[in-house]
Amino acid sequence: MRDIVYPPVIVTAKVLFKALGLRFQLSGTEHIPREGGALLSINHVGYIDFVLAGFAAQPVHRLVRFMAKREAFDHRVSGPIMRSMHHISVDRADGLGSFKEAVRYLKAGELVGIFGDG
Repeated sequence: MRDIVYPPVIVTAKVLFKALGLRFQLSGTEHIPREGGALLSINHVGYIDFVLAGFAAQPVHRLVRFMAKREAFDHRVSGPIMRSMHHISVDRADGLGSFKEAVRYLKAGELVGIFGDG
Protein backbone atom coordinates (compact mmCIF):
# COMPACT_ATOMS: atom_id res chain seq x y z
CA MET A 1 0.00 0.00 0.00
CA ARG A 2 1.51 3.32 -1.05
CA ASP A 3 1.73 5.89 1.75
CA ILE A 4 2.46 9.46 0.76
CA VAL A 5 0.53 11.31 3.48
CA TYR A 6 0.80 9.03 6.53
CA PRO A 7 4.58 9.33 7.21
CA PRO A 8 4.61 13.16 7.12
CA VAL A 9 1.58 13.22 9.43
CA ILE A 10 3.50 11.08 11.94
CA VAL A 11 6.56 13.33 11.74
CA THR A 12 4.37 16.42 12.22
CA ALA A 13 2.69 14.90 15.28
CA LYS A 14 6.06 13.98 16.79
CA VAL A 15 7.41 17.50 16.20
CA LEU A 16 4.31 19.07 17.74
CA PHE A 17 4.42 16.81 20.79
CA LYS A 18 8.11 17.58 21.27
CA ALA A 19 7.48 21.33 20.91
CA LEU A 20 4.77 21.02 23.55
CA GLY A 21 7.17 19.20 25.85
CA LEU A 22 5.14 15.99 25.80
CA ARG A 23 6.93 12.70 26.35
CA PHE A 24 5.47 9.23 26.11
CA GLN A 25 6.40 6.02 27.83
CA LEU A 26 5.39 3.02 25.74
CA SER A 27 5.11 -0.48 27.14
CA GLY A 28 3.97 -3.71 25.55
CA THR A 29 5.06 -2.69 22.06
CA GLU A 30 7.00 -5.94 21.81
CA HIS A 31 3.63 -7.66 21.33
CA ILE A 32 2.95 -5.86 18.05
CA PRO A 33 4.08 -8.14 15.23
CA ARG A 34 6.83 -6.86 12.95
CA GLU A 35 5.06 -8.30 9.92
CA GLY A 36 1.76 -9.79 8.87
CA GLY A 37 -1.78 -8.76 9.63
CA ALA A 38 -2.89 -8.04 13.17
CA LEU A 39 -5.91 -6.45 14.82
CA LEU A 40 -5.21 -3.85 17.51
CA SER A 41 -8.09 -3.26 19.90
CA ILE A 42 -7.96 0.17 21.52
CA ASN A 43 -10.13 1.85 24.15
CA HIS A 44 -11.80 4.95 22.72
CA VAL A 45 -11.50 7.79 25.21
CA GLY A 46 -11.30 10.89 23.02
CA TYR A 47 -10.76 12.37 19.59
CA ILE A 48 -6.96 12.20 19.73
CA ASP A 49 -6.60 8.63 21.01
CA PHE A 50 -5.99 7.29 17.51
CA VAL A 51 -2.83 9.42 17.32
CA LEU A 52 -1.56 7.99 20.59
CA ALA A 53 -2.57 4.44 19.65
CA GLY A 54 -0.72 4.76 16.36
CA PHE A 55 2.49 5.48 18.26
CA ALA A 56 2.36 1.94 19.64
CA ALA A 57 3.32 0.62 16.20
CA GLN A 58 6.21 3.05 15.72
CA PRO A 59 8.87 0.91 17.46
CA VAL A 60 8.26 -1.82 14.85
CA HIS A 61 8.00 0.74 12.01
CA ARG A 62 4.42 -0.09 11.06
CA LEU A 63 1.36 1.99 10.26
CA VAL A 64 -2.07 1.32 11.72
CA ARG A 65 -5.15 1.47 9.48
CA PHE A 66 -7.86 2.67 11.83
CA MET A 67 -11.54 1.89 11.49
CA ALA A 68 -13.46 5.14 11.91
CA LYS A 69 -17.03 6.34 11.54
CA ARG A 70 -18.10 7.19 8.01
CA GLU A 71 -18.83 10.78 9.00
CA ALA A 72 -15.09 11.41 9.39
CA PHE A 73 -14.64 10.32 5.77
CA ASP A 74 -17.53 12.50 4.59
CA HIS A 75 -16.06 15.69 6.11
CA ARG A 76 -14.45 18.03 3.57
CA VAL A 77 -11.22 18.37 5.59
CA SER A 78 -10.76 15.08 7.42
CA GLY A 79 -12.20 12.92 4.62
CA PRO A 80 -9.34 13.29 2.14
CA ILE A 81 -6.80 12.82 4.93
CA MET A 82 -8.50 9.67 6.22
CA ARG A 83 -8.70 8.18 2.73
CA SER A 84 -5.09 9.07 1.88
CA MET A 85 -3.93 7.32 5.06
CA HIS A 86 -5.92 4.23 4.00
CA HIS A 87 -8.10 4.13 7.08
CA ILE A 88 -11.33 2.12 6.95
CA SER A 89 -14.70 3.83 6.79
CA VAL A 90 -17.36 2.32 9.07
CA ASP A 91 -21.04 2.70 8.27
CA ARG A 92 -22.53 2.12 11.71
CA ALA A 93 -25.93 1.32 10.19
CA ASP A 94 -24.47 -1.45 8.00
CA GLY A 95 -21.05 -2.63 9.17
CA LEU A 96 -20.64 -5.72 6.99
CA GLY A 97 -18.80 -3.83 4.23
CA SER A 98 -16.42 -2.30 6.77
CA PHE A 99 -15.81 -5.71 8.32
CA LYS A 100 -14.97 -7.18 4.90
CA GLU A 101 -12.62 -4.27 4.15
CA ALA A 102 -10.84 -4.78 7.49
CA VAL A 103 -10.42 -8.50 6.76
CA ARG A 104 -9.01 -7.64 3.32
CA TYR A 105 -6.45 -5.31 4.98
CA LEU A 106 -5.53 -7.99 7.53
CA LYS A 107 -5.03 -10.58 4.79
CA ALA A 108 -2.79 -8.06 3.00
CA GLY A 109 -0.60 -7.93 6.12
CA GLU A 110 -1.79 -4.60 7.54
CA LEU A 111 -2.30 -3.58 11.16
CA VAL A 112 -5.95 -2.67 11.69
CA GLY A 113 -6.93 -0.56 14.68
CA ILE A 114 -10.44 -0.89 16.05
CA PHE A 115 -12.13 1.04 18.83
CA GLY A 116 -14.53 -1.60 20.09
CA ASP A 117 -16.37 0.81 22.38
CA GLY A 118 -16.43 3.66 19.82
